[in-house]
Amino acid sequence: MRTSMKLFSEEALLFCLSLCLFGLSSAHAGSMLIDNVKVVNGTKDSSYDRVDVLMDGGKIISVMEEIAVSDGVTVIDGTGKVLTAGLFNSETQMGVLEIGAVSETRDDGSDDERFTASFNPIEAFNPSSVVIPYNRMHGLTHTLVIPSNDVSMIAGKASIVNLSQSSKSVEVKSAGVVVALGEKGSALKGGSRAVALASLTEVLEDARDYAANKDAYNRGARREHAVSRADLEALIPVVQRRTPLIVYVERASDIERVLAFAKKQNVSLILVGVSEAWMLAEQIAKAQVPVIIDPIRNLATSYEALGSRLDNAKILNDAGVRLLFSGMGAKETHNAYLVRQSAGNAVANGLPYHVAIAALTSNPSAVFGLSGYGEIKAGSKATAVLWDGDPLEMSASVEMVLINGQSFALESRATRLRDRYFEHLKSVTDTE
Repeated sequence: MRTSMKLFSEEALLFCLSLCLFGLSSAHAGSMLIDNVKVVNGTKDSSYDRVDVLMDGGKIISVMEEIAVSDGVTVIDGTGKVLTAGLFNSETQMGVLEIGAVSETRDDGSDDERFTASFNPIEAFNPSSVVIPYNRMHGLTHTLVIPSNDVSMIAGKASIVNLSQSSKSVEVKSAGVVVALGEKGSALKGGSRAVALASLTEVLEDARDYAANKDAYNRGARREHAVSRADLEALIPVVQRRTPLIVYVERASDIERVLAFAKKQNVSLILVGVSEAWMLAEQIAKAQVPVIIDPIRNLATSYEALGSRLDNAKILNDAGVRLLFSGMGAKETHNAYLVRQSAGNAVANGLPYHVAIAALTSNPSAVFGLSGYGEIKAGSKATAVLWDGDPLEMSASVEMVLINGQSFALESRATRLRDRYFEHLKSVTDTE
């Protein structure tokens, strides 16, 4: 603790309280120093037990043992606290689904078969969704938004959003094209996995033909294609390896076929679900294919997931597979922040601690090309969470959330309702 300035542990609390008092949900934090804080990144070598972190202009300026600052810089005592990059859940429907049972509040899927690969639910993204601040106040700052589809095996485009509730919330509009194979793909293609894979092959070949012969297509001089013009356009980045196929698959034999399919078609691939991936860990690693998994899943909830096990993540990591985490159920949105609980369970079942942190921070950044996100280091964006303890322990609480240097009040509609009715109950009790 330096003698040239005063350090107030209450400053972070007062800053957030000021947001609430003036009815604001956020404010730009300006120049800020977090003093004597433990920094946890996705590798042990890039983590620090006790450093100072200086932020300004939405960026991390410096991470050093001792940083001298001038007057006017907000100084927060980080003693006993942990600073991480903002957490990323790699499978939600944040901002496009409000109430699952109420269709009027859902924009995550469509039954219009003219728009499959071209369907992008992010066009209906609602930054004012009450689900967003609830998850943000628990440390989630980014998510991959996944489309749904019950009529086509090609569901649409995935996107990446931050939880700032601003005009800049959408960071990557098209992060991949989502496809369901396995049991769901089979059901949507007449009951056979073979037909599902053949159909996907045809669609990609059509996209290549369209990309090479657009003028002829527009003149009606090409053969009939299996999907609409809009879908063909959406698939061009896939067949040109600029955008990955994000494929849902569980069974080991299905995973093996998808790996071979991607190699033959020369497309980039990300696997989702992969309950039985541990059986093919070496092959997945050799193919350099990232996987999105919920590490807490270990129940045989379907015939394609009979080999589920809690150390799936550990086995995949041991083989060299890059991991990204979803949490507590497929496309879990309302409690998406619980992805950190899933990560904690992965550690309890053998996954190295810093690998679990990477699956929530730096790995999504690397896989999806999010520049400046995912690590607490000089030059990165000031997107960070200050915790009062271990972020993978559910007993730890969030003390501050920053997205691009913007600090957010730790409140949501749920907390405001709680406080409103608690005050009412308190006033009634006091008069009795």
